[in-house]
Amino acid sequence: MLKEVFVFPTYEFDKSCYRFFCVVADIGGTNSYFAVFGVKSDVHYDLLYKHYIPTKEISEIHQLLNEILKQSYERFGIEISRCCICAAGPVSRKRDHIRLMNAGLEIKKSEILSNTLLAHVGLINDFEAIGFGLDCLDFSKDIFSLKPDVAGVFGNTRAVIGAGTGLGMSIAYYNRHKHLYVPLPSEGGHMDFAPYGDDDRELLEFLKKKHSLNFQPEYEILLSGRGFGNIYDFLRSKNNAAVTELVKRIDSANGDEKFELIDSGYGKDELCTKTIDLFAKYYARAAKNLALVSECYGGLFLDGKIVLKKLAAFKDSRFIDEFHKHAREEALLRKVPVFVIMNTNIGLYGCCNVITNFYNLL
Repeated sequence: MLKEVFVFPTYEFDKSCYRFFCVVADIGGTNSYFAVFGVKSDVHYDLLYKHYIPTKEISEIHQLLNEILKQSYERFGIEISRCCICAAGPVSRKRDHIRLMNAGLEIKKSEILSNTLLAHVGLINDFEAIGFGLDCLDFSKDIFSLKPDVAGVFGNTRAVIGAGTGLGMSIAYYNRHKHLYVPLPSEGGHMDFAPYGDDDRELLEFLKKKHSLNFQPEYEILLSGRGFGNIYDFLRSKNNAAVTELVKRIDSANGDEKFELIDSGYGKDELCTKTIDLFAKYYARAAKNLALVSECYGGLFLDGKIVLKKLAAFKDSRFIDEFHKHAREEALLRKVPVFVIMNTNIGLYGCCNVITNFYNLL
C-alpha cells in the first residue's frame, strides 16, 4: 500500500501556474517512490506529492499508477498523461522494459500503456535519472563538497556513483544545444573488484568461497547494503576479539538488520568501525576508477542513503587520500571535485527533467 510522505499545501496550489503535470517513479531494489510534479518551465518543477512503498510489495506497477492518477484528479483537479519511471536495473535496447537486478520485478512499458490512461511512458535506469537530476540541484543546499578547495568546471563531464541495495554509476556529458547534462546508461557497478595487496587478496578468496563464485567478484558485492555484511564476516573470520552481545546479534542477523547493527557499532566496536572504514576505502577506489574513465572535472557526485548515513566516514581525510592515490594520475584526480548529493529526491527530479526536456525518451 502506498504511504504518503509529502504533500504540497492545497491552499497554495494554483493549477494555472503550471504548463503541465506528470507522474514519476523511482523503483529501487528495496524501496520505491512515486511522485507527481507540476512543471512551470524547462528547469523549474514543483513536487506536489510523494508516496512510498517497499519494492517487495509491488506486483503490478500500473495499479499503483492508476491510484496516483485518481488521487491527482480528486485532490488537485489535474489530469496526467506523461510518466517516467526509473529503476535499478538495465533498460532494454528499445527502452520498453526494465528488469530489476536485486528484486523480482520487471517493468513493461506496454503493460502500463494498456492498463492506464497514460499516453506517454519513459523507462530509464535509476542512475540515468540521477544524472538527469544533476541540473535540478541547488548547489547552495543540495550538495556537500568533500574537496571545498576544488570547484567544478561547468560544461565539463560529470559522473555519479552510489551504493544502496546495489552499486550504480553513470557518466553525464554536457549538451551545448539544450544547455543540460545528458547521462549515459551504465552497469559499471558490476565491474570486477581488483585487489591491491595481500589483505585484499584474502578478501577476494573469502568472497569466492562464501558465495561459491568461480569468477572474479564484482565491486557491488562489497559496495552495497549486503557489502557491509561481507566485509564484516571477512574481518570476523580473521579476528579473535571478545564475543560481545552486539557481535552475537550481528552474527545471527542478515540483510538490512545486519547493516543497521554494524552501523550502530561504528566508533564503539572495533570490528564495526573497521568494517565501515574499509567500505569507505573501497568506495574511494571505485570512485577513483570512475573519475579516471570519465575525467569528470565537472564533478564526481556520491549518491545514496548509505553515504548520507555514514557521512563522517567519507568526510574523513582517508577517503580523499585513497581517492587521490595513483601511480601516474594523482594530479588529474586532485583536480576532480567530489560532492555528496544531499537531496534524496534527485532521481524523481531527473525523471521530471526527462519528461520536460527529453521527450524522445518517452
